[in-house]
Amino acid sequence: MLKPRWGISILGEKVGNITVCSRISMIVRHHSYRLAPSAVSLFLALLVVAAGVGSARAQDRNPIFTVTGVAVDETAASASDARDVALAAGQRRAAQRMFRRLIVRADEAFLPQLTDETVARLVQNIEVSDEKTSSTRYLASLRVAFKPDIVREHLRDAGLRFSETVSRPRLVLPVFEAAGAINLWDPPNAWREAWEARGASADTVVPLLLPEGDLQDIGSVGPIQALAAEARPMQAIAARYRVRDILVAHATLVQDLAANRPLVHVSLRHIGPTSGAVSIETFVGESRAQVGALLAEAVARTVERLEDEWKRDNYLRFDEPVRLSASFALGTLSDWLEMRRRLGGAAVIQNVELASITRSDVQVVIHYLGGPEQLGLALAQRDIDLVEEDGFWTLRLARRAEAPRTR
Repeated sequence: MLKPRWGISILGEKVGNITVCSRISMIVRHHSYRLAPSAVSLFLALLVVAAGVGSARAQDRNPIFTVTGVAVDETAASASDARDVALAAGQRRAAQRMFRRLIVRADEAFLPQLTDETVARLVQNIEVSDEKTSSTRYLASLRVAFKPDIVREHLRDAGLRFSETVSRPRLVLPVFEAAGAINLWDPPNAWREAWEARGASADTVVPLLLPEGDLQDIGSVGPIQALAAEARPMQAIAARYRVRDILVAHATLVQDLAANRPLVHVSLRHIGPTSGAVSIETFVGESRAQVGALLAEAVARTVERLEDEWKRDNYLRFDEPVRLSASFALGTLSDWLEMRRRLGGAAVIQNVELASITRSDVQVVIHYLGGPEQLGLALAQRDIDLVEEDGFWTLRLARRAEAPRTR
């Protein structure tokens, strides 16, 4: 029996980053059995309306442009003067934090000087909380949102490349090897302690989390299994922490007896949907009595390297605007709403054009910066799979994990 084919043809106008209909014509095809057209019409009409409700440019909703928890504490001749000084200083610090999220560390020295006029042009809005004042002192916490278009213009005028994509959380398994012993869970593990001491960062673009190290973790994966990246143990601990990416950080501590100083060799192995090559780096300590400081430095530089590599892989390329047509199999209205929401957070996407809707699928045209691989990587961070099948692109909602506690 043939399935009835109901569709909507759309002549659209763009609202935000999704093109919505300005004229809708219902296409009805008759088949050997009857289906109430009113129900189908209502469903499809709801889809079209949903395409335009609350839509905005994808990058404008990107939290990377909002800095929270900016503490200010200033003293001046009066509380009013102290408040003015504090707000100006807080906005400048927030701008510096925001720029560090976007560019690699080596480019920070090339950022133009942030004057009060420049900061005022960059800021979209400010929220103030926890205000405390005295006759000469002002304390508060600021939430500062910046204008994405002006930020991009500022960086491009300075000749700096940047990325706006935030990685999915990665689970770090810190395997420590010293004096012939290999340890992941059992104390003491100075390498794990160094990762724990690093703490969480609100400005990271590569969120990292550590496992609890309880009996369930110990039973899920051992140090040898982690180094070998055995599939079942990796899948078990990834499922527990609701992540798709694992980073096995293997530190080997050796002593340079001739120079009386420690060395630590750090290898990183990324395990996940897009597993990468193993990278190795060696860090040299000052003395054998300062192993803790050496491991802390190794963690800090390892994280910096992860962040910079991620940014370089996701640089926005404004000289390569392209478009890609893709279909999305339609189950329910909520499916499309969820897909639209996830698409709206991908930094490389300039806008999404809604081309057509049928009972079974939605066809969209994605206008984006870069190549298909970069688009696929950016969408993967939003838990969207971009799959090519027989020359046609398909979008799929990947099972989204609950947000884990990051470091």
